[in-house]
Amino acid sequence: MISNGAGLDGASELKGLGVLVVEDSWHVAHALKSLLEELGMNVAGPAATLAEADRLLATREPAVAIVDINLKGEMAYGLIDRLHGRGVRVVVISGYAVPQVAQGKVAAILQKPFSAKSLLAILRKAAARNEMN
Repeated sequence: MISNGAGLDGASELKGLGVLVVEDSWHVAHALKSLLEELGMNVAGPAATLAEADRLLATREPAVAIVDINLKGEMAYGLIDRLHGRGVRVVVISGYAVPQVAQGKVAAILQKPFSAKSLLAILRKAAARNEMN
C-alpha cells in the first residue's frame, strides 16, 4: 500500500507527465492513480492484466510506466521489454525482495509497501532521464 506523507510539495515538474499504471491490486492501483492525478499527471490505467496494459499502450504514449512485476501470476517481463523498446521509463513495484528484472530496462525498483514521497522521488528521476533521451 502507499502511505501518504510529507514531501509531496515540489512535484510541479511532474505536472502533465504521462504515466501508465499496471497493478493488479485494486487498492494499490487506485491509490496510485488518485495520488498521481492529484499531482497533475496524466494517468493511463490502472491496468490489472498484461492484455489491458497492451490495450492502453495501443492508444497512449506514456513517458513513465509503474509496473507490478507479478499480476496475479502473470509475470510482466515481456511488458517491461516492450515498454523499454518504446523508450518508456519503467518503475517496477514489487512485493518481492529483489525481483528478477534486467537492470538496464528499468529506471528503478520500489519495494512494497512504499511511501508517496519515495515514489515521487523515483518518478522525478525517471522523468528527468526521459527528458535527456
